[in-house]
Amino acid sequence: MKKPANFMLNRIWIFPLLIVLALLAFFSLEDMVTPKDAVASREPAGSAVFVPPPHIEEVRAEVTVISDLIYEEDSGALLDLYIPATLDEPVPVILWIHGGGYVGGSKDSRRDYAMTLAHDGYLVANMDYSLAPEQLYPGPIFQANAALEYLQKHAADFGGDMNRVFIGGDSAGAQIASQLSAVISNSGLADRMEIMPAIDPEKLRGAILFCGLYNMATVSDTGFPNIDYFLNNYTGTAAFESFIDLEELSTVRHVTPYFPDTFISVGDGDPLAPQSVELAKAIRSQGIAVETMFFEGSEKNLQHEFQYALDTLDAQETLSKTLNFLSINSR
Repeated sequence: MKKPANFMLNRIWIFPLLIVLALLAFFSLEDMVTPKDAVASREPAGSAVFVPPPHIEEVRAEVTVISDLIYEEDSGALLDLYIPATLDEPVPVILWIHGGGYVGGSKDSRRDYAMTLAHDGYLVANMDYSLAPEQLYPGPIFQANAALEYLQKHAADFGGDMNRVFIGGDSAGAQIASQLSAVISNSGLADRMEIMPAIDPEKLRGAILFCGLYNMATVSDTGFPNIDYFLNNYTGTAAFESFIDLEELSTVRHVTPYFPDTFISVGDGDPLAPQSVELAKAIRSQGIAVETMFFEGSEKNLQHEFQYALDTLDAQETLSKTLNFLSINSR
């Protein structure tokens, strides 16, 4: 018997529909069986969109860039130098350390921000470091110290004054920057880690710390996305809490009266905000000057690394206060 015409039409379109449904099922299954950690972002979840400041073309025209200088021969680790195009006298030096959960990120993503700092009258060294899990803790601390040693030898050749040094960073880079600041200012920690600081404490004029993690005993309580993944990879453990040297990473435990004056910034919507509040309290307890931008109670809901979205008023205000901190502490 002849099939009705509408039945034949149904058979024509049903096959494409079955193909589409099969593809949807495949991708849904792939998402279910792929561990979330295996596809964890190379930048921590919630990172800001990186947007340069409105005057970036002026910055680029007035800052000299020297890229990919090898600061550590053994690893071939690189840094970039950003230098004001016109120098009348030696300028303070800033070492900037990028974030990325210890497993990702690079100096290139911080280029516009670091150049903006340089444009205001600083020699900025924007460094890369070897990433976890290939490079485990304390490798990045030693590399950051090696970058300082390189600058101690060569910064003057580019117009830098190593008697006025700042160390800054964001997220994981802020933790590295804070720990290196503690190593320089706390001989007990330096001895424990068997590291010889590249500069003397009096040359370290300040630390600039954005949205970092500073207490490993409480960091899991923040609920920061993938925090276990990042720290497990960094420490080379299945559970970072069991890492034998974990206490070394908790900068709140190593602040002394010789820790540098500090500028700390974090968004009110950043899960890591309590870590910055805790560090600021620890630093103040030692009688050290701390300037903060926490936006507490503002209900702005500023997310992790909002500081890099320089098309926004909040990031621009934070940049302005960062530059003011640098200016005051450079005198």
